[in-house]
Amino acid sequence: MSTHDKTADAGDRTGREYWDGWWERRPLPRPLDPFRKGLQNYPYRRFHRFYSDLFRDARGQRLIEIGCAQSVYLPYFVRYFGLNVAGIDQSELGCERARQILGREKAQGEVYCGDFFAPPPGTEGNFDWAVSYGVLEHFDDTSGAVRAVARLLKPGGRMMTLVPNLTGILGRYQRLLDRKLFEAHVPLSAERLAQAHNDAGLEVESALYLLPFGLEVTGIETWGHGVAGLTVKIINAAVTRLIRFVDDHIVRLKPNRWTSPYVVCIARKPAGEEQVAQ
Repeated sequence: MSTHDKTADAGDRTGREYWDGWWERRPLPRPLDPFRKGLQNYPYRRFHRFYSDLFRDARGQRLIEIGCAQSVYLPYFVRYFGLNVAGIDQSELGCERARQILGREKAQGEVYCGDFFAPPPGTEGNFDWAVSYGVLEHFDDTSGAVRAVARLLKPGGRMMTLVPNLTGILGRYQRLLDRKLFEAHVPLSAERLAQAHNDAGLEVESALYLLPFGLEVTGIETWGHGVAGLTVKIINAAVTRLIRFVDDHIVRLKPNRWTSPYVVCIARKPAGEEQVAQ
């Protein structure tokens, strides 16, 4: 079976051409600095607290990022947690930019241009960690996509899957703004994401919502570059910053199903299993 067939069988809602176009429209991001002040860097400061606990004892371990195009996380994991990193992505442009970012930040890492459903030789069962950001929700067969990622893990290895939370008001807002973009995603609650990992044969350690609010997970890709689209983006940014200012400086807001922008699941590949069931 070809790589394309394996991906299609999982119900990929996007595809290589979609992502090549996506990265062509976006500039190279600045380095991830979890200590930079300001509301724009608020998510990274909060995520850093989460990662500091998650990777507390991970120095020297091997990590692969699934969907690593233009990744700022690969050099971040090297610098702050001493991980040995790799990434895989099907977009050649995205992979080239990931390599540029690693080089810019003088971090060592391997970037594979390919499909995680048919990973390069020598990668299966070779990693202590597999992480992904906004990847697995693009597949109708979520558990099948999780299962494919789990093949890259050693027995006892752990997976962190992060997806946008489109099950609450943010999902309804996204569907109103841009239905086509909404339909490129499978809305996943913490419960559904955990169930997909269970169904793939993994042992779920936690499934939770991150950050109390954030409209950065919504988009208006089909609107073009007119005044209306710019106005919506300005309003979204202003509302997000206001709520984050309240959370950062006035009262701590609780992440929840209805307004949180992210869902994350941490799961472990059972020890002693060379492969999660195909």
